[in-house]
Amino acid sequence: MKQFVSISIFFLLFSASAYAQLCSGSLGDPIANITFGAGSNPGPALSAATTAYVYQSADCPNDGLYSVRNSTTACFSDSWYSLTSDHTGDPNGYFMLVNATVQPSAFFVDTVRNLCASTTFEFAAWVLNIIKPSACNGNTSQPNLTFSIEQTNGTVIQSYNGGNLPPTSAPQWVQQGFFFTLPAGVTTVVLRITNNAAGGCGNDLALDDITFRPCGPTVTVTTSSQAGGETKFCQGTAKQYSLVSTIGPGFSNPQYQWQQATNNNNFTDIAG
Repeated sequence: MKQFVSISIFFLLFSASAYAQLCSGSLGDPIANITFGAGSNPGPALSAATTAYVYQSADCPNDGLYSVRNSTTACFSDSWYSLTSDHTGDPNGYFMLVNATVQPSAFFVDTVRNLCASTTFEFAAWVLNIIKPSACNGNTSQPNLTFSIEQTNGTVIQSYNGGNLPPTSAPQWVQQGFFFTLPAGVTTVVLRITNNAAGGCGNDLALDDITFRPCGPTVTVTTSSQAGGETKFCQGTAKQYSLVSTIGPGFSNPQYQWQQATNNNNFTDIAG
């Protein structure tokens, strides 16, 4: 039986230099991943601190209300698209279904903890304009979202407006997001999503898969005998290889943790 052993390097994001709000290196796995969970319809209400909207368990929430669903069907005389799954297609995965208020307002607020201070992150969320182009005599109000990253005292670290989200000829999830850098000493932030458009006919949306991913330098790992993209050797062959890592710009005094895995399963730290 063949086994393949993979060696990886895990980059610890301890100290970042100041640079532009773009990721010039590599994105890490999500530190925070808000998926709304999974289960049968309807999903549970969000916590009171998460949204100013009122929860409605029905498939088709009314103005100023929201629901948590794994699917929705033919709402409001079939003027909304029917969705059979969440953004990622998870089995019974939930998404937040929002029928906007008449007046612009924040509809989602959440606190994200245990982030690394002085580190650049990518914030992203997937949104979908759920109303059909033919609704409202072809003149629908379009969602217009502002995403704000704030300190717990209300100080805005950075905000981003994704612009109008026009209706599409078929249901289409769109990712909106931006990069921001946490100030020194700040490890907890408040995410606030505001819908700037007026409600009425249109301005209805689905929200899913909110993520915070750290941005770190590019890490390149090679071996002393590397020729091309990888080094191959047979099981049972005794041979030593020197693994060398090269770190791109963006961090000073980085610290490393090497890991290994057999058949790409369950990476574990290598002692020392």
